Formats: sequence, structure tokens, C-alpha cells
Amino acid sequence: MHVGKRPTSVLIAGGGPAGSSLAIRLVTRGFDVTLVEREKFPRHKLCGEFISPECLLHFVELGVREQMLASGGERITKTVFYDAAGRSIAVPCKWFATGGAALSLSRAEMDHKLLERAREVGVDVREEASVVGFGEENGRVTDVRVRGGDNSDQKLSADIFVDATGRASVLARLLEKRSKGKTPKKGKGLVGFKAHLKNTNVEPGCCEIYSFHGGYGGLSPIENGSANLCFLVRSEIVRDMNGDADGIMGSVVLKNTRAFATLSQAERVSDWLAVSVDGFGLKNLDPAVNVFTIGDSAAFIDPFTGSGMLMAFESSELLARIISTYSSELKTLAMEYRLSFERRFATRLRICSMLRRAAFSPAAAKVMILLLKTNSVARQLVARSTRGRASLDAG
Repeated sequence: MHVGKRPTSVLIAGGGPAGSSLAIRLVTRGFDVTLVEREKFPRHKLCGEFISPECLLHFVELGVREQMLASGGERITKTVFYDAAGRSIAVPCKWFATGGAALSLSRAEMDHKLLERAREVGVDVREEASVVGFGEENGRVTDVRVRGGDNSDQKLSADIFVDATGRASVLARLLEKRSKGKTPKKGKGLVGFKAHLKNTNVEPGCCEIYSFHGGYGGLSPIENGSANLCFLVRSEIVRDMNGDADGIMGSVVLKNTRAFATLSQAERVSDWLAVSVDGFGLKNLDPAVNVFTIGDSAAFIDPFTGSGMLMAFESSELLARIISTYSSELKTLAMEYRLSFERRFATRLRICSMLRRAAFSPAAAKVMILLLKTNSVARQLVARSTRGRASLDAG
């Protein structure tokens, strides 16, 4: 970037909801945006596939609300949490900031529509392109090396780079590896699994969360009469069962009484997806002078909250606004992004960290459900604490 030149080009790595929505917002603000995505869309993605009501406000801003609602997904009006014995508490979606229903839609559908919208508004989208290296000068990243499906490499330059590659944090990890001289270690505490099922007994319009020994899971109806099951389980359980997802479902997840009633006759209609989870909470928001992170690359919130998708859209909206204001002042940009990100997300991340203990312990889940079952005010306060304000312009 030349001194005195206002940055006008942005390269985003990752075409999920955070990356695509940021690309759309920046192009409409006059930036030249290139988006590189490792996969070819549509593709399945390990995710709870719960799109909270507040996300619909972002869909309006991004110009995709009607397309999303017409995709056949299920409108979700409540989430019900079940302890191992089947005791439950319900959280109506009307308690959230916008007061509307959530949407349960496969990531294959949602992500594809967002990426197509990005193309439509002028984003240069490069699918089947993986970031494998970068160039730098005076502490700034000058370009990334992208490898295509034919194994050919290409250098792509930009003024600002954004890592939206999710929990993989591809660009941030490459930068960390360069600075430390070794590959950062990943935690191995949890493994996530996801598959689509048919013949479940899940209640229409309901997302169900199950607590069981060593983890928790969620089930919600999606399009085409299917339901999405996604669960997190401790890695030692996975090792003991040789990674057999069907076996883990049958002997661990179905120990939850409600899960057994809902899933015992279910049939898989997709392959299992699995991924290791290396921790929750805040990550590095600015791993280099002109490199920033959003979505799960910036912070990973507990899936049981149902607010992960919301954080993806919120963080991309936040960064788009700050880039538009401070793009020629990178140090100020980084400072404003860190401060604004903390104001927006720090409290909910701390609260979720505390709630995680109950989510992974059947005994604690039982106590939590008993305490909150008869107190709807407390239940509402806890539910709202896991998400933010409705306004897209809130700092």
C-alpha cells in the first residue's frame, strides 16, 4: 500500500456467512473486493443450522431475505432444552430482540444464496481456491498465494485482508506460523458431528437441545422434510469409540431420554461431518497490520446459544463499517475494531463460558433447568444475554 493512498481493495478468505456478507457490504460501499473460497458451493457444512431471528435484519440489509424465506426452511418459534432425564425448559424466539421466528435452513442453501448475492453485486468470487501462503513488506501483508483446484498457484494483492475461514483461521494461522516459526497447536478437547436425518419425531417449529454425559446436541427441522442433528462430545469418548459417529449417537446421545424418543427411529440421509473444536471465546482480531478476522475466526461462541450465525453477521457488519471509516488509518482501524468488538461481544462470550459448564454436565443441566423452569423472567434474561441488540448500527 503506497503512503497517502486510500485503501480501496479488500481480499476476503472464506465464503461462509461472515465472508460473503462482509464482501457484499464492502462492495456496496465502493471497495473492490475479491473473495476466495476453498470449496465449490453449494456444499454441506458442520453447523447447527439455526438462524436466529435477528439474522433476518441482516438478510434485509444484504438483499437476500426473500430468497432465504423462500428456500423451504422451517420457521422456528422456540428452543427447548432437555436434561438427561427429559426435564425441560423452553425459550420462545419472541424473547429475542426482534420478536420474530428463527429460521432453520441448511448451510448448503444459505451459504450458496449469500455467495450468489455477492457475485450479483460485483464481488470477484474465486471458488475452489485455498490460501496457502502470503507475501509481506514492512510488516504489512501485500498478497496471498492461492492454490486452485488444478494445483496451480496465483498471487492476489490487496490493501486489506480479512480471515473469514471459520474455526480453521487459515490466514491467521499462517501468519502465526511465520512469526513463531512453527505450526500453532490445536486443542483436542471436543469433536463436533453433524448429519441430516429423516423420520425424526422433532416437534414442528421447535429446536431441541439435549444434555448428555460428555457433551450436548441439537436437533431442528430443516428443508425437504429433513432435520439437522449436530452434537459436541469430548474427544476421549470419540477415541474410545474409534470415531464411530453412529455408535456415539446410539450409545451416548440417545442416553438423553428426550433424544431417544425423538431420534431412535431416525435414518441418516447424509454422511456424517466431523471437526475438532480447539476452544471457545475470543481469538486474534488483527493478526497483522492490515489483516483482520471475523466470524468464528474472530471468536467462537458456544453452539447451544444458537447465536453463532448472528455473530458472523454482526462482526462482518461491524468490520465493514469501521473499514469504511478508517481504511486509510490502519492503526486506528485496528484499535476501533478491537474496542467495538469487545463492547459488542465480550459480555455474551463471558456468560456463555459460564453456561458451558451446565451444557456439558447432566447434573448441572438438571439444576439449571430446575432453577429456571418456574422463573420465566430469569430464563428470558439468560436467553437475551447470549445475543446482542437488534440494531445493525449499534456499536
